[in-house]
Amino acid sequence: MQRDRIEQWLIVLVIAGILVLTTVAFFPLLGIVLFALSVAMVSMPLHRWFLRYMRPSFSAVLVTACVGLVLTVCTAATVAVLIENSGFIQLVVQTILNWVVTAQGGSIPLGIPVDAAQVTSEVNDLIAQFTTSLRSWVEQVPGLLMDVVIFFLALYLFLEQGERLWLEILRNIPARGRRVASRFSEMAVDTMYSVYVVHLAIAVVTFFISIPFFMVLGYEHVLFFSLLCGVFQLVPFLGQTVVLLFVGGYALALGDIRGILLVIFIGYPIAAIPDVVMRPLLMGQKVQVHAAILFIGFFGGIAVMGAIGFVLGPLLMALLVAAYKIAIEEFGAGPDGDKDNNDSG
Repeated sequence: MQRDRIEQWLIVLVIAGILVLTTVAFFPLLGIVLFALSVAMVSMPLHRWFLRYMRPSFSAVLVTACVGLVLTVCTAATVAVLIENSGFIQLVVQTILNWVVTAQGGSIPLGIPVDAAQVTSEVNDLIAQFTTSLRSWVEQVPGLLMDVVIFFLALYLFLEQGERLWLEILRNIPARGRRVASRFSEMAVDTMYSVYVVHLAIAVVTFFISIPFFMVLGYEHVLFFSLLCGVFQLVPFLGQTVVLLFVGGYALALGDIRGILLVIFIGYPIAAIPDVVMRPLLMGQKVQVHAAILFIGFFGGIAVMGAIGFVLGPLLMALLVAAYKIAIEEFGAGPDGDKDNNDSG
């Protein structure tokens, strides 16, 4: 018996060592794999629906192709609109700066003297650098081919084999641990639903409801402004405020009182609808976690982990809340303040 136990621990150590070695060796790709895993979680219902009509391998290929098509179209459209309107962005920023300098009599607020031509030139240089960087990034897309291939291969494998492997793991752990693991899995899937489905749905809705507003506003570039609202809506509460401040500042610089009133009394109420009404409603249907905790995960994750933190941040916060609830249920006090055990009897 002692020898069998030693052999079991040796097997566990070997497996753990291989996992650690693999993680360290492929650590630069960890973000891509986790991103693929999160997308697979959200895409799993579509995969299950396709399974009614085809084999798992065909279904996984089809879902992976759909995800690739959506990502490609969205990325290409966003980059194309930004590049096409880079000159307009430069014009808007220059107009606002000229107005600020003129209104302050040659100085910006707080009485700091400023050379309007120099400031405008520097801002124009920054915008030109951003545009150049954007074009450069587009030109370097072929160099990112390996990362893209790894992402789609990982997504395909997670779709085809992920659920089966997870069920095998659950079958080989004790019943109590199986219940806890299922709770964590459910929380992770629900959180990914809120990150992807809810945010993308709200971004799309924001894009379409912004179109008539900017048509009425009359500054042309309707598609550009609406796309900005949709993209910035991915950042809860702050995104649409940044865009409307940008538009309101431009209206103020132009002396367009009508435009300022439209932004204040129509633009802001319309922009508030997704955050105040839609986001809590849609997220509340899936994730039983306070919205403020998820937002801490969003902003904190981006600050600490970069772009991947947009996904991992809220996921880790949701799992932390789930761990707290499970700990209370498993080890917490009963109704009378004593632990739920039979030691006292």
